[in-house]
Amino acid sequence: MNEGFNIIKPHHFLDFLYDLGIGYRHEDEANIFGNRNGELCQEFIDGKMKRIKFTPLADDICKPCKKLSGGEVCTDCFDDETAFFYGFQHKVDFNYQLDMKLNKALPKIFCFDKIRAMCDVLCELDKVLTKEIIDLYKWQRPERAEKTFEGIKKGKTIYSDH
Repeated sequence: MNEGFNIIKPHHFLDFLYDLGIGYRHEDEANIFGNRNGELCQEFIDGKMKRIKFTPLADDICKPCKKLSGGEVCTDCFDDETAFFYGFQHKVDFNYQLDMKLNKALPKIFCFDKIRAMCDVLCELDKVLTKEIIDLYKWQRPERAEKTFEGIKKGKTIYSDH
């Protein structure tokens, strides 16, 4: 564990916002690979993730996962037609490209290796995040943007009290 901050991939953070927007807490989710996705999403939703540092590499979610080889490379494969359409078989390749695109689109927010206060990240995202940036995911989920924006609003409320 890190000293007072979480290391998270930008796309995982947007997943947290989406989950907050739809009210999904991962409470009944089976975790067969041993990652910390559900646990950290709950911490975020509960207002316990005060500071954050973004990375395109293995993050606090991935580190304990059984699919992480050598502490750095995800060996999990996609079985999704959308991922294959875009030429990806391995999650590590798709996710790295996605995180680099998110960093390029919003470098002041998704700055790698800089520790940021959660309330600052959420306030900045509220001002500059667009549907087009969320659509970098490339999945065919039209509700993704709307629910992510709802998650930002809810997150600002949660973290403004801390």
